[in-house]
Amino acid sequence: MMTGLQCISCGASYPVLPLYNCEGCGGILDVVYDYERIADKWRREGENTDDLLPLPFAKRVTLGEGNTPLLKADRLARRLGIEELYLKCEFANPTGSFKDRPVSIGVSMAIAFECAQIIVASSGNGAAATSAYAARAGLDAVILVPEATPSEKVKQSVAYGGKVIRVEGPYSNSFALAKEVGEQFGMFNVTSTFINPYTMEGDKNVAYEMYRQLDGRVPDWVYVPIGAGPLLVGIDKGYRELMKLGKTAHLPRMAGIQAEGCSPIARAYREGRERVESDPSPATIAGGINDGLHGYAQDGTYTLEAIRRSGGYANAVPDEAIREAQSWLAKDEGLFVEPSSAVSIAELKMSVEAGRVEPSSAVTVILTGHGLKDMGSIRSDYEAPLIPKQANALVELLQS
Repeated sequence: MMTGLQCISCGASYPVLPLYNCEGCGGILDVVYDYERIADKWRREGENTDDLLPLPFAKRVTLGEGNTPLLKADRLARRLGIEELYLKCEFANPTGSFKDRPVSIGVSMAIAFECAQIIVASSGNGAAATSAYAARAGLDAVILVPEATPSEKVKQSVAYGGKVIRVEGPYSNSFALAKEVGEQFGMFNVTSTFINPYTMEGDKNVAYEMYRQLDGRVPDWVYVPIGAGPLLVGIDKGYRELMKLGKTAHLPRMAGIQAEGCSPIARAYREGRERVESDPSPATIAGGINDGLHGYAQDGTYTLEAIRRSGGYANAVPDEAIREAQSWLAKDEGLFVEPSSAVSIAELKMSVEAGRVEPSSAVTVILTGHGLKDMGSIRSDYEAPLIPKQANALVELLQS
């Protein structure tokens, strides 16, 4: 039951239109709902979180995204020194990452607005999702990715039929180009930072699902890898809506985790600043969150505000710790994730050891993308031995 858009900075209101920023102050736009009407409907007909999304399921372009597993991770919890750990496996979405959720909403809104073409800037996961959902919808898609995007993500995007173009330099260059060209040619921009107010609404479903999967319990902490941070803000908004509608009396604290090589939000939190400043030279193996926010640092400030409002914190971890955490997930729990997904596990161990997080806390970590998305980050000096097809040869090898 969406009613319109509202600027988070000046409060200006707008109807449901393909707008990207406040026309008065340039601020970020947020989708607004009629919560009183929703509450009344839920009292009469029962809870339906579809009412908290821009479009009902019947009008959405879908590939079956969502309803991803929430796994209790006891072995990894013991390694990290925490009693209760859950892993939300967003890499189980159709294209292998959480981006299917916001892109499904974005492409659906493109159809609602009768846009024939869409454009996206992405570090890779959003590119694959946009190509796939555009194919599903029969729309033309222009996909802009940084030159260093892993080949696995580029090939996946190409396979779906998107027009994939590498852009020189870091992700922020792709972002600026998508914004300029999209506006010039009337393409609907589904870039899942905060430029499109509708896409972040898809991220709220992570909160709704976790609420159901935990039978109404709310974790003490939710850990989220962040670049610009719409996934974190979306999850936080989802839980706040559930509270507004009387479904929970508690909210989780949000932890936004970055890589040390690209940490504008974590740096602002650490230094006690209210505003985030962009990182001009981002460099990390965690390509999915390698976003320096150049030209749109207000996105990072918005995320930082959500983190502080929740009573959470932001921090960054080095690449070697990310690799180690990636290995723990695979060997302890059988979950193979890309480096961006592993940053939260690396930081959680640091926080438990430092006393920021109590060992008795219930923690949920969002695993955002599959490891097959970025194989270049995997280090292995193991070479599988070759043997003749004889049982005694295998026995001898196993006994050696």
